[in-house]
Amino acid sequence: MSKIMRMVFFFLFSLLLTTNLMAQVHVERSTEIVKIGGKEYYMHHVKQGETLYGISQVYFVTVEEIEALNPEVKKGLRAGDVIGIPMRLEAPKPAEPQHVVPKPVEPQPAESETVVQPVQQPSAPPKPNATPKPVVTGDGVQVGTDYVVLQGEDLYDIAKKFGIDVAEFKAVNPSLTEKPAAGTSIKVPNIVNTDEYIVHKVEYNERTSSLLKRWKVSESEFRKINISVGSQVFVNQVVLIPIAKVNHASETPSPEIDDEEEQPTEIVQTEVIFEEEEPYQIPECNPQSNNASKRYKVALMVPLYLNSLESLNVSKEQVHKAQKSRSMRFLQFYEGFKMAAEQLTQRSGLHLDLTVIDVTDNVSTATSALSQIQGKELDMIIGPFFGKSFEIIEEYAKEQNILVVNPLSTREIIIEGNPNVVKAKAGPTGQIVNLVNLVKRQYRDANVFIVSQELEADTAFLNALEYRLNQAVNAEVTVSNEELLHYAREESERKEMGEKMVTTVDVEGQVYSTEALNANVTGSAVLSNAVKRFAYSDVGSMKSQLSGVRDNMIIAYGNTNVFATQVLNTLKRSADHKPITLVALPDWTKFEKLLVDDLLDMNAIYFSDHFIDYRDPDVKQFVQRFRDRYKAEPQQYAFEGYGVAWYFLNALMQFGPDMIDCLPSYPMQVLHTQYRFAHRGRGNGVENQAWSVFQYEGKEVELVPVDPFQE
Repeated sequence: MSKIMRMVFFFLFSLLLTTNLMAQVHVERSTEIVKIGGKEYYMHHVKQGETLYGISQVYFVTVEEIEALNPEVKKGLRAGDVIGIPMRLEAPKPAEPQHVVPKPVEPQPAESETVVQPVQQPSAPPKPNATPKPVVTGDGVQVGTDYVVLQGEDLYDIAKKFGIDVAEFKAVNPSLTEKPAAGTSIKVPNIVNTDEYIVHKVEYNERTSSLLKRWKVSESEFRKINISVGSQVFVNQVVLIPIAKVNHASETPSPEIDDEEEQPTEIVQTEVIFEEEEPYQIPECNPQSNNASKRYKVALMVPLYLNSLESLNVSKEQVHKAQKSRSMRFLQFYEGFKMAAEQLTQRSGLHLDLTVIDVTDNVSTATSALSQIQGKELDMIIGPFFGKSFEIIEEYAKEQNILVVNPLSTREIIIEGNPNVVKAKAGPTGQIVNLVNLVKRQYRDANVFIVSQELEADTAFLNALEYRLNQAVNAEVTVSNEELLHYAREESERKEMGEKMVTTVDVEGQVYSTEALNANVTGSAVLSNAVKRFAYSDVGSMKSQLSGVRDNMIIAYGNTNVFATQVLNTLKRSADHKPITLVALPDWTKFEKLLVDDLLDMNAIYFSDHFIDYRDPDVKQFVQRFRDRYKAEPQQYAFEGYGVAWYFLNALMQFGPDMIDCLPSYPMQVLHTQYRFAHRGRGNGVENQAWSVFQYEGKEVELVPVDPFQE
């Protein structure tokens, strides 16, 4: 063989060998694990030659699961990408011979490419040889095998039995219908769910009522883990379907669980019967002109503690002294209410018979109030303010079909089971609605974090918030190389490097070469974007993922001064060189000792059930009128009483006593808040979902109102 022929043969053999080795790149399971939303995920750093299929086999997940969690991989897998992989129990897998395959030399990028230098993770330590146990359901059916449909079962019954969404079954059984015939053999997806719920993505034409019916779950159980879901859902919205925990043979008992602890109840299948019902439709409401001329009877049940007084006619000289008394702390609510009623009478011709009843936290006063209102044919009741007393009155209102308004409670449970109840003060669902709208309209490209104390009582709220926010943000954000270079210059200045520039810059865990960026200034990088959730104990990991090239929205959820102070102390150094917008939940206005400078640096956004803007002309006018009339300064209850009277008495004059279905189409800004009502499903009342949102803007110490529903 000639020398030239030997060289050609050697070249072809080398090319064939390299191609073969590239196709057999050994995928190593990552040891880097992060906790997001109470669940753990592997952070896998993609190496040259790896494929989605190869990665899925190592982590015992499907390619579809990886793509759902990392939408950017659908455009192609690139070396240096960091993707999240759900942690799963190891499903049975045929034994394969182990090959030691040398890693191919990665090709150097072209001059126009941006070099991404991922942090190299140590290889996982070798595991002892062990045969993985098969994963089975309580019926003894092995995951990843075939299942024979039983008589009376539909696809949703089967999905609940395995803890797997119907979409996963349809993905591996393309011709599968929702009601397969008994005896049909279907493939069970190779997925293991250890949770007590199924993550379901809403399909076209699904509603809350149809979800309950299809999945055969009660509304109360559904609401416990889906607190922000109303009667209407939208395509691709994520909801949680509660199920009893699927029993897996490969699981070992948790050492924290007492053997005598009550075990999960058996999964209910076809025994649950749901009545046929149409989706709740909000009627079209039009104001009727003849309503304005009617006379209305309203009972105001306010805790005035007037056992020793015969009337509310207190002289101007005595009012200031009386308002300082603890027993008269709600007097200003009545005073504000009365001012609004009189103003509507004078300006709009309101005809009102107002009965004021002193109902306190003593339930005997509520019982006494019932005897005073029976037979009066009331059009509306406002109050009582205290829980036990309100329960007594709302039961009577339900029997008599009377609208009853709770002016102060934030508990969402008060509207459940009574279609006549109106909750005037926004609750947790309203915070989610407002924050999601704020992100959707003003922060879609932000790097969003949730940091909390991860208390068990907050789990449902935080889960709902995380899922809804992930629907609001853009899945990908494009950042120009010029922006990356600008950040590199800022980092160089911060490190006092003079004329020199840093050689690399870390942006959200990706490392970019400034030399490559300079060589391709007109290029850009695409950043994957999803909401990240951390417990406060892991806040150090959160800081490492803050972005220097886009806004970081940090939603801090905690109700103690200690937590709020710790969050500010932890983030204030990062705020010096990275753009941060801090959202303070659920209500940080009560923390008076927080450093305003830190809040200013982080453009802090507050949520509160009220916000009185004393620069507003209407507020100024009300304050002056209150001073002139009562010789005192109006406090929060005065504004709330005025707002409740102004809104609901106006609504009476527009829609009449049967106004409750019309309230969602009748939003209004009053002096201390907004009223933006929403239904909570058939058989329930309505609640206000509008929180007052305001922000420290720039270097102004005064808070500025923010409209979450404005672009």
